[in-house]
Amino acid sequence: MVVKRVRTILVATGLLAAATFCVVQDRVTAAGARRYVRMQRAALADGRPLVTIDEVMRPAIDRSVRQGLVWAGLVAGLGLTAAVAVQRQRSCHDREDR
Repeated sequence: MVVKRVRTILVATGLLAAATFCVVQDRVTAAGARRYVRMQRAALADGRPLVTIDEVMRPAIDRSVRQGLVWAGLVAGLGLTAAVAVQRQRSCHDREDR
């Protein structure tokens, strides 16, 4: 029974960590795209040289991957902590039964 609970926690943790990575990565990348549009419009309005997409999006994508990994890692850490807690709780109960 405990093994099933721990397995369920670990599977759910993996899914939530992956979803968290995707959402965070998407939001940070989208913010970079909005920044590119703002900078491009400002350059056009002021008659300055146009901004290349690589100037803005390469750092934004790098940042989005780093942030996604950080937040996914936090989710994974919480899930693993919960799995260990459930396993330890069961170990304590097993010792008491002896």
